[in-house]
Amino acid sequence: MNRFAQLWLKDIDERRYAMTRIGFALLLLFQFIHLFPYRKTILSNTGITDSTAAQIGFHELTGGTSISLFNYFQSSSQVTVILITAIIASLTLALGKWARTSLFICFFVQLSLIHRAPSSTTGWDLILTNIGFILLISPLGNQWNPRNLLQQWSKTNINHKAPQYGLVLIQIQVFIIYWQTVTQKLGDQYWAKGESITYFLLSHHGRFTGSWPVSWHELFDKINYLILIIELAIPVLLWIRNTRKLGLWIGIGLHLSIAILGINLALFSLTMIISYLAFVDPWPAPLKLKGSTK
Repeated sequence: MNRFAQLWLKDIDERRYAMTRIGFALLLLFQFIHLFPYRKTILSNTGITDSTAAQIGFHELTGGTSISLFNYFQSSSQVTVILITAIIASLTLALGKWARTSLFICFFVQLSLIHRAPSSTTGWDLILTNIGFILLISPLGNQWNPRNLLQQWSKTNINHKAPQYGLVLIQIQVFIIYWQTVTQKLGDQYWAKGESITYFLLSHHGRFTGSWPVSWHELFDKINYLILIIELAIPVLLWIRNTRKLGLWIGIGLHLSIAILGINLALFSLTMIISYLAFVDPWPAPLKLKGSTK
């Protein structure tokens, strides 16, 4: 029981939740702004599919029932209002205003997006939804906003504490994402043969056109396997306090490289980098001396 409590219920500085909440809110803001130009095409009945067809498609794809605001608010103007509301909610969430209500609005709109347009769902959509759900059941540190967080950044004698279970759940999700990714890649012939990076850079996903990756394919073949090792190592490095900084730098470098070399992958990279906030502890609890009661 002591080990269970130490892992899930240990009190930590509540500013860690605030930092994660603010980062997640800004990430949602970018997500909703990114989708705004496509709202009529993928979310309204004047777009690619109407809501009835989308619900049938969702059931065939997942076996579940579509739960989406866009099944009921289907016109272009209604879709626009919902997304504008989500953008405002993400801003108020970042500021710590009506944080729980703002987070619920953002979460439900994000969930509605996935259920209304499953064919356009991306990997970061699912990660965003999962993090949103975890934060819904976690402390939010809503008394902290970007301004007072920066003003009191160097203070260590803050009395606001909260159990760390929410951050641990996000950390576990990071483990699952990386290790499941490696497992899936090992089953792919291009990753198994070391050819994935070259093919990716030659495809329409590559940012820089031309046949130049062919000249570098021997190097890219080695980088192919190096990436698999890095993706296995990142969650372990992040989990261990002594190697956490190294894990952060390696992970950020990996995802910045993905965003630079790939098209339309910036939001994915940003999503993974924001999830690292669950590991960051700028305000570790002071160590107690043996025999001390303080």
